[in-house]
Amino acid sequence: MTPELKSACEVVFQEHKTSVEPINWDKSAFRGRISFGLSAMAKETLVNKNIIYSPNPAKKIITSLNPNVASATSVEEAEKLVQNQVPFSIASKSADQPGFINNKVNRSGKYNHVLKVAGKPEMVTVEAKWYLKPLFYYFVWPACAAAAGALIAWLLGLAYMEIFF
Repeated sequence: MTPELKSACEVVFQEHKTSVEPINWDKSAFRGRISFGLSAMAKETLVNKNIIYSPNPAKKIITSLNPNVASATSVEEAEKLVQNQVPFSIASKSADQPGFINNKVNRSGKYNHVLKVAGKPEMVTVEAKWYLKPLFYYFVWPACAAAAGALIAWLLGLAYMEIFF
């Protein structure tokens, strides 16, 4: 990591630490203290190290500080706090049920633990609905639409004749 990136990470960390609300990442997020490109690299670095996280994964432009590192005074200390945590341990694991762990930080700052259970997947068959089959799609529905259009035109013609004649 370059010295510029270290200082940018420190600025981003301190800004997250002093802010009560999540940080919105736009061009003026750090008020000219670091460039936008360098702040984006610092954000990516801190997210990869689980020091900051996105409360809503769909909107990655808003980030918050991981509550587990709130007591740290610098980025290096926060990194040590995150590295020393044991996210999850599997006490008993059978041979037919392997566990896969996802160590992403969620909204509350706690770890999500996703276990994938091995086994035979359930077969799901998807059949086309009756009204989406090609016969209906290309012939029956267009014929019905033409008949409905003709009926509407005939009714409007009758109404026009009643009004003016």
